[in-house]
Amino acid sequence: MLPDPWLDEDTVTAGLRPSTFPDRTQLLNLILSAVPSPSTSGIVVVGERGSGKSHLLLSVKEGLPETVDVRTFSGKPERRALQFGALGAVSATAGAAAAADEAVAPGLHVLRALTSTLGPADYLYTPSRGRRRNKRHVQPARPQLVLLVDDIHYIDPASLAVLLQLIPGFGATLVATAESRHPLPPDLYQLWEDGFLEQYFLPPFTFSEAHALCQSILGGHVQRRASSLLAAMSGFNVGLLCLAVDDARRSGFLVRADGYWTIDVRAHCEWPGVVEHVRAENISRPPEERQALELIALSEPVALEVVERHFGQKAIEHLLTNHHIRLLPGSPPLLSTSSWLRGEGTRLSVPRSRSMALRLGVEEPELTTETAPALLRWITWTLDCGLSLSDELLLAAAPAADRPSTAELALRAASAVTGEDHLDEARLVRARALIAEGHLREAGPELRQLATAGGLPEVKIDAAHRLLALGLLGAASLPAGSAFTHHRPGEPTDAALLIMNNVHEAERLLLSGAAPEALKRSTAAMEAINADPTLNMFLPGVLLRHVMGLRYNLAWEPADPLVDTPAHYTLPMHLSACLDVARGYVQLSQGLPRAARATLEPVLAELHDAGLPPVLALAAALLAYSEALCGNTRQALAKARQSMTAQEAAGVSVQHDSDQAAGHSADPSGLFTQHALGAQPGLLSQLAAVYVAAAQDQVAGTSTHLMALAEHVHAQGSILMEAEVFSLLTLNPASAAVDDPAIQRRLGALAATVHGPGGAAWGTFAAALVGNDPKALEAAGRSLSADRQFAHAALCYSRAAAGYEARTRAAASRRASVLLGRLRAAFDSGMVPPLGWVPGRAGG
Repeated sequence: MLPDPWLDEDTVTAGLRPSTFPDRTQLLNLILSAVPSPSTSGIVVVGERGSGKSHLLLSVKEGLPETVDVRTFSGKPERRALQFGALGAVSATAGAAAAADEAVAPGLHVLRALTSTLGPADYLYTPSRGRRRNKRHVQPARPQLVLLVDDIHYIDPASLAVLLQLIPGFGATLVATAESRHPLPPDLYQLWEDGFLEQYFLPPFTFSEAHALCQSILGGHVQRRASSLLAAMSGFNVGLLCLAVDDARRSGFLVRADGYWTIDVRAHCEWPGVVEHVRAENISRPPEERQALELIALSEPVALEVVERHFGQKAIEHLLTNHHIRLLPGSPPLLSTSSWLRGEGTRLSVPRSRSMALRLGVEEPELTTETAPALLRWITWTLDCGLSLSDELLLAAAPAADRPSTAELALRAASAVTGEDHLDEARLVRARALIAEGHLREAGPELRQLATAGGLPEVKIDAAHRLLALGLLGAASLPAGSAFTHHRPGEPTDAALLIMNNVHEAERLLLSGAAPEALKRSTAAMEAINADPTLNMFLPGVLLRHVMGLRYNLAWEPADPLVDTPAHYTLPMHLSACLDVARGYVQLSQGLPRAARATLEPVLAELHDAGLPPVLALAAALLAYSEALCGNTRQALAKARQSMTAQEAAGVSVQHDSDQAAGHSADPSGLFTQHALGAQPGLLSQLAAVYVAAAQDQVAGTSTHLMALAEHVHAQGSILMEAEVFSLLTLNPASAAVDDPAIQRRLGALAATVHGPGGAAWGTFAAALVGNDPKALEAAGRSLSADRQFAHAALCYSRAAAGYEARTRAAASRRASVLLGRLRAAFDSGMVPPLGWVPGRAGG
């Protein structure tokens, strides 16, 4: 089960916002450069609990040269009251010496034991043996002493006094960490006031830093969705995150696919390292705090009043102060654990007998069909204790099955349903949970059986709707004779019919060149989904097609917020993957192949066994063309083969023989016999074929594949795809088709039949190429840049610069070359220019 980290709004906000302080890399470099300086006596890094102070200290230790004498110490709350407790074995050695010589203060014995291996202090004069007047003996230099002290606010005063004596006596440099919620020890604070100590603030852990940490632990590329999910699971606690990454790798929850570490949704992780860590922490707590934490973890969210009544206000205040639990807004106030991993570790470490005792000793909340989705943890705890609940209450938690964070809990509740008349509803909940967790292959047969043989009409209709939604992604198909065809007008299923009708009509209109009309139909489908949360199942398939409609209308402003959702990792896997593919498609359509490659590479690792062949085919085709434009020949051909394999898995090639028998035009190149479009003339499959052909031509430096595909789409009457093919033909500088006037004129003729801004931009581009006038080419480049058609604009600027130079107009040629250089710099940066950016604007 995946967690629901967005319950903690403050933590997530801290993870998203850019920090005004130096990041961890800058801070680490700052410390490493300051330690060798003789003017640096000490550095204290202050940060919140779990922000990575200990990890930073370990990085400092690894970054110091081997010639440095490093001594590490750690403060612990349980040793704070113990004299010299932080010095460990040194204090034990000194204790034996103190017993033999009671006349000397104990602190001096500890100092002697600690410094016995350091050599004489700097301020002591030690004469050389057998020194002669006429010969100088150089004393061997002692290595620099560095004291690394973790959690110095927990160091007892006696130990701290001994450590501070090493700074002036032995020239030691102190590097320490402290929690921002605890005051510095008085001696340390005095040193800071006197200017002998530098203090740095460690900012809260962010998603970007969690991603970098995961990559350093796993030793390779990590999918950002996986690192963000693990960071939120740990509550942005660096220690928990490191344990979670190790547990996930060992259990197979994190796997490496296509060069990226990603999450295997079919694996299950028991988090043994996290459980052991949390168990050790909980054992050291007072009994009231431990039991309160266990109750909160087992039944979260739980009312504050209930926990205070059983375990006292002081225990709750202490847990809140130390950020072990959090207070949720609302009335009445509710309590939850600080992070999903801490809660899961607590739940797994509670023995069954104590869990049963807690459950029987706490009064039950007001559990109704309305409150059941919010009390899902209480429901599963009740079932785990062997108690029973009514089928109505168990099925009332069904809405939670659509969220990855609660899908497993809803599945456990549905599995406890016993009534014969409710079994179909429980099976539907199971199918919904499987979809939310990414098990689309397993959900399809369950839904098909419910749609054809289910007992309740509403169950059959709901199952049919979900099959239709999955069908938009090629993950399932609606069987003949399903209940979907037997509904009556006026029922709620009309909204689903309207969505499907709008989507299919939008595809047909778009392929015929009527882009504005297609956008109206896809917008109507999106509005219907946004108006009714129960129709969210259609969002992934509709969103992909809607973004394509926005692209051919050059409507980039509404496309950006659609594809740049900040919380991808909280969404179902298939929706998150479709968002990433749509974002990569937008970037590639704007002529930004490096940005598209960075977006599409990680999502392919997740799509390789997701059960979405058409989406995988499109993503691989887009990545193939991006790799070809970036000069990566081998990767481009590999991704092209992957796209064609995915199309075969989707059943696209079944119709090829019948197409030939019917007299449809064959593919002269022979490379698209398995990638033909006659069987499934859908928008996704046609776009995949176009970009595969473009990638192959870009690698080979020819126009063979695109020209063959142009004949295919022309025979099928797909005006838009034919125009797209000729547009990509003119963008291949290694192909002779770039300078072919016939191709340029054909692109202009096709552009005239494509309605909307996209067709107008193609027309401007084609007219400028045909005319070959430098001034017209430069004007076309400016117009296309404003439309974010940067690849087309770059070709126009390149031609304009060459034309100006041929006419000995050096200044105009330099101007066009500067604009071309700015565009190429944007391409090479791998970043996406903000909306409104054009290369010719002042400061651009």
